[in-house]
Amino acid sequence: IVGGSVGGGGGSGGAHRGKRADVSGPTGLSLLVRNISQDIQTEDLREAFSRVGDVRDVYIPRDYHSQQPKGFAFIEFATHEQAREARDEMDNFVMRNRQLEVVFAQERRKTPNEMRGRVVDGDEEDNRNHGNHGNHGNHGN
Repeated sequence: IVGGSVGGGGGSGGAHRGKRADVSGPTGLSLLVRNISQDIQTEDLREAFSRVGDVRDVYIPRDYHSQQPKGFAFIEFATHEQAREARDEMDNFVMRNRQLEVVFAQERRKTPNEMRGRVVDGDEEDNRNHGNHGNHGNHGN
């Protein structure tokens, strides 16, 4: 509340809430839905899952080059309890002739900028460990 990030920037707020929920089960409020049909739309998933709870976000990742859906989706709920109930009710649910697999997502959905920079997170350490040592080894040969 002090930083004013209650509105749109809930990245760090979500992380704290996720750690808190970790005591009773998997982290977070988001579900990973596998085996979705290629022609399914976010509205279809929102409609199906909103019967169980307050759906905050639906995201269907697409291949960067082809723009085709990757066959899975992330659905974020308002509360951990709603997410748990949705997982229990919607796991093995058949939608468009496909049996859905619904599990808790390991992490919150990443923004496009986070996806572009995802290598950077581990790169700093890799450059320190491998970059210097690797270059010395190459110069020696």
